[in-house]
Amino acid sequence: MKRFLTLALTFAMCLTLVSCSGTTTSESPASTGTASAAEADDTVYELKLAHIYAADHPFNVGLNQIAQEISDQTDGHVNITVYPAAQLGAETDEINNILSGSIDIAVLGIGEVGKYVTDFNVYEAPYVFSSCDQAMRAVNSDVMAPYYEQIKGKGFSILTSLYYGVRDLTCNFPVDSPDDTAGMKIRVPDHTIPSYIAKYVFKANATPMSLSEVYLALQQGVVDGQENPIPTIYAQKFHEVCNYINLTQHQITICPVIIGNNVLEEMPDEYAQIVRDCFVSGTDTVNQLVLDAEEEQLQLMIDEGVQVHEPADSQAFVDAAAQVVEACEAEGLWTAGLYDSLQAIE
Repeated sequence: MKRFLTLALTFAMCLTLVSCSGTTTSESPASTGTASAAEADDTVYELKLAHIYAADHPFNVGLNQIAQEISDQTDGHVNITVYPAAQLGAETDEINNILSGSIDIAVLGIGEVGKYVTDFNVYEAPYVFSSCDQAMRAVNSDVMAPYYEQIKGKGFSILTSLYYGVRDLTCNFPVDSPDDTAGMKIRVPDHTIPSYIAKYVFKANATPMSLSEVYLALQQGVVDGQENPIPTIYAQKFHEVCNYINLTQHQITICPVIIGNNVLEEMPDEYAQIVRDCFVSGTDTVNQLVLDAEEEQLQLMIDEGVQVHEPADSQAFVDAAAQVVEACEAEGLWTAGLYDSLQAIE
């Protein structure tokens, strides 16, 4: 449960603790539900931001920079503490934790948002995006605008979307085509579409698993491989238990940053706008951190002896992706034609 401090003026200045539920020993502009001029509001809003990525992952570095900018622009009236590495719960719990008020902001896989508005599932489709820049244009396009409005009706909103990286397959052998991965056990996030990618693109057996469990699973042979962007492979040290990084490039992953609607409603309009603006303006910085890490950390892993392999028949993976799209549209995981509309955005 988030808490914030209010300086209440009674017979003398005293410190009053106010909970998010609105229970308070003195009335403040925030507790009345109306936004007042920020300069007249002495409330300090202490917010919790949760994510599952390691402390040295570019997301964590960039999110802390955004949090500092928000604190600076609000003169310390909005303070965001970032909790990495699933300290506040698993990714599958993050939206429920937002809705219950135990956390305020979260960065999570798009599949979790897709459980509330199914058309967001298209972000997980293989080869739907061609680059970071094209992905950002697509997710911020008029094509997706109606779905962002739908999400607001679920109790939370998307502040921005971050580039998580291009996903590659790590295992202990070189991969040239889907025939090489047929029958292998691949760890995937616990969402339907990554499982379909394992099944159709790799002809493999999907093994859903939390990110924090993957290293040990690879080490003990519970799974034969996993797929993630380079910064995650490096941060989670998967290269220590996988000899090969196969550049399958099968998915560009986008991670939304979500916030409880009530969080913004309870603070003055000026502060709420600063929060929105700082996450939007900070997106390019976070994305560039990820892009830089992709290049730098791949070289670091090469220096440590990891083999980087480009599949000889990479087109075979691209061709197989059509089966994923067909299956997902048949099951209503996103609106038919949406995949093609996003792909067409240049």
